[in-house]
Amino acid sequence: EIGCGSGRYLIEWAQENPQDAFIGLELRYKRLVLAAKKIEQQTISNIILMREHGEFIDEYLSHNSIDCMHINFPDPWSKKSRRKHRILSADFLTKMYPYFRYGGELRFKTDHLEYFETVTSILGELKLYTILEHTTDLYGSDYNGNNILTEFEMLFKSKGNPPIGYLRAETL
Repeated sequence: EIGCGSGRYLIEWAQENPQDAFIGLELRYKRLVLAAKKIEQQTISNIILMREHGEFIDEYLSHNSIDCMHINFPDPWSKKSRRKHRILSADFLTKMYPYFRYGGELRFKTDHLEYFETVTSILGELKLYTILEHTTDLYGSDYNGNNILTEFEMLFKSKGNPPIGYLRAETL
């Protein structure tokens, strides 16, 4: 998971899939320490945490090594002049493509619907991924039944459930 925060989402995925290995990237030191403490307290052994920028994940992986990449509520860099800093860009998705195994998945959630639609368009243009699940209203969709909440989502829900964009794409 890129941007794992204090680990709630990552930990639940790891607990549900003990046979798999997980990497959680987070830049904020305090959040990373909180995640590490939770992982240690729950004696979870299939998660590695790294304090690293998401765009550098390829430096730690070999080709055909990712089954699923989760990116939840990344900074949307809302101002037009700052959008070049978004993690999900055509360049990043193209660079990461060889690191996915055949049929690997990208899962993305955001409350910033302009960013969501931009990523949807990029995925369609690249022809490297196919979108399998897509909604601009996660909580009102059939996909909500399998949704694992992040810390940010819990905060959003407490403030009245803003629309959440969710997509699951598969590599071709």
